[in-house]
Amino acid sequence: MSVSSQKRRAWEQKIHRLTRAAQKANEDVLVAIYEATEDGLTQADVAYMVGGVSPSGIKPKAIKGAKILKERKGS
Repeated sequence: MSVSSQKRRAWEQKIHRLTRAAQKANEDVLVAIYEATEDGLTQADVAYMVGGVSPSGIKPKAIKGAKILKERKGS
């Protein structure tokens, strides 16, 4: 069964929009992890809040978050 080009374009736009939103949400989590660690929370605290992440995995995520935040600020 074939779909119209309008329907295909509509789905393409919807999926693209949702994919961008998911990527932004993932980046927002990394920025929040960075900000939380900068605000004095321990890696264990943040790992507990995020869930499914070991405390040793928080530092690399915080580094990525710092990088994203720096790019967003244009510095």
